Amino acid sequence: MIDLDIIQPCYNPFHGWEKSVWMHFGNVLKLLPDVNINLIIVNDGSQTNITDESVTFLRERICNFQFISYEQNRGKGYALRQGLAASKGSLQICTDIDFPYELIHIKQMYELLEGDADIVCGVRTKKYYNTLSFERMVASNMSQILNKIFLRLPFSDTQSGLKGFNHKGRKIMLSTTIERYLADTEFLAIAAKAKRINIIPCEVSLRDNVTLSKMGARIFAAEFRNFLHVCSIVR
Repeated sequence: MIDLDIIQPCYNPFHGWEKSVWMHFGNVLKLLPDVNINLIIVNDGSQTNITDESVTFLRERICNFQFISYEQNRGKGYALRQGLAASKGSLQICTDIDFPYELIHIKQMYELLEGDADIVCGVRTKKYYNTLSFERMVASNMSQILNKIFLRLPFSDTQSGLKGFNHKGRKIMLSTTIERYLADTEFLAIAAKAKRINIIPCEVSLRDNVTLSKMGARIFAAEFRNFLHVCSIVR
């Protein structure tokens, strides 16, 4: 019986990603020694750095490991739903392939989900925003302003990428339709409207020396269209 599935969407990961995953996942196991944890990685149509050797490396070292892969890049939201659909655990926590946040937050989220939380969402501290490029800082600030003005959410930060669910939260995430980044915002918009769903924020901090990926203008334009879709949900 799996107690917890950790689900990681993956697209064109950095060189040596499999060794990083093995190290950080091992440290998660040390933080939760009495928890039966499964790792699910979803390869979202990567074109680089995903090889049979890298996957075999993890299969040989992680007892509970699933690897899901498909050829066409569909987006983070789609990948998360594929991982959740394959999950057999009673609880799920989603994070990025580089485990960007301090690992203690995974333990904190698990404990909150073991309590009365249906959904736990990472909320980034002010220190996080001091590390951002100008473009990312503007995008993050705009996202939070739009969330406050147009969406009835319990908190404005929806894009940390670290979140956890019990069966109620999992069902809501599986009901989302956006394929890319704003699936997280869609998820919280639906959850906030649902009855008897307990959503708890969890402050999260980046690990040292984490490098954030760049986001181009095309991504911002596509996500703005998705934001308009989310606005239609809360009307």
